[in-house]
Amino acid sequence: MKRLITLVISFCLLAIFAIPAAAQQFEYAANQERSFMSADEFYQQLKNGEYKEFADATYSVRQKISYKKVPDALMVFEKKTGRYFGQSKQKLSPFVHPKRQVYFFASFVQTKNEEYWKYAVIDAETKRQLQSGSAYKSYK
Repeated sequence: MKRLITLVISFCLLAIFAIPAAAQQFEYAANQERSFMSADEFYQQLKNGEYKEFADATYSVRQKISYKKVPDALMVFEKKTGRYFGQSKQKLSPFVHPKRQVYFFASFVQTKNEEYWKYAVIDAETKRQLQSGSAYKSYK
């Protein structure tokens, strides 16, 4: 009986670790071979409620990149806007293939008394927002 249990456990562990990462099922599969409009063209077609840069933005970013580059793009944006505090990079969603094409938009505005910061990652194929973030800081 112990041998049978050991054999079943061994088989299960082997099955779990033998599945290659390429066989993983993603909700958003790779689409790097497809062609999509530029980030500027896509931004112009966005509806008001989806994402808009700040009207008097001090710094804004519009990029079409692969999903695996989102943490780096966000880190560069944070560094350029003074929000980077040496934290680790943002984790990628396990449901989106790293080679999936996405649009990365970010905007920052700073006034005498406050600053606003926001970003959005939108899937290039489905046009759905995959992630976003925003922050506000008052100097008063």
